[in-house]
Parts: sequence; C-alpha cells; structure tokens
Amino acid sequence: MHRIMLAVAATALISGCTSKPIDPTEAKAVPHQRLYSHQVKAEPGAKLVITRDSGYWASGGCIAQVLIDGKKAARMDTGEVAMFEVKPGRHFIGIDGDDEGSGLCAMQIGQQLKEITTEISAGEVQRFRITGQNGVDIRPSSI
Repeated sequence: MHRIMLAVAATALISGCTSKPIDPTEAKAVPHQRLYSHQVKAEPGAKLVITRDSGYWASGGCIAQVLIDGKKAARMDTGEVAMFEVKPGRHFIGIDGDDEGSGLCAMQIGQQLKEITTEISAGEVQRFRITGQNGVDIRPSSI
C-alpha cells in the first residue's frame, strides 16, 4: 500500500513540474523593468517574439537572461513573453544564467550560455521559445 501511495505522489509531483509551451497571447508580458534593449522600433524593422514555457522545469526556479547579439536584452521568468525590435539581417539569440539572481540562481549551475542564429527580413516576425525539455534551451517556435 505504501508503494502505491509513493508512486501516486511521485507521479503527481513530476507531472506538476513539467515544461509546457505557452501561447504568446496567454503569456504574461515581461515587466518593463526587466526589458533592457531592442524596445524601440527599427526602420526598416523586424520583430522577435520570445516566450518562456510555463512549469517548474522550464526554469529550475530561476529567471533566464535573454541575449540578442551578445547583449543583455531581458530577464524572463516562466510563462512570460517579450517582443524585441531588430533590424533585418543575421542575429544571435541566446539565453544565459541570471546575472542578477540570488541564492542558488546566482551560482548559475547548469545554466551555461546557449545561442542560436537567425536571419530575419524586414517586416518579418519570428517566434522562439525557452524550454526546459532536455535542459534549458532556446528554439524556434511555431506557437
């Protein structure tokens, strides 16, 4: 009987901690205090929409730092969305540990820099998601 109860409790605990994609229209906007760059419309311009999955494993409980072309653009928590204005061309989009974190988050254990590149055209909107599936990562998204 104890084994069954332990299995049920473990299943409930694990299922509550998964990383789940969230639609940008349902996500909370990153507060302006945590947006650092790329907020002024560029002419000609393009837009990057970055959404962070909801769920504990989407973050390990820590805020992620978003980088655009190697510069800090935002600090994102789970279930949030941010929009960034960029010029057309090739851009590096990355995530890193929170340089303003406290406690274990300040140690940035397991939160090494991860980057991808994208080529974006004038007027284009590209979507990305920060996910906790198979480690914290940033990937293109159709959501």
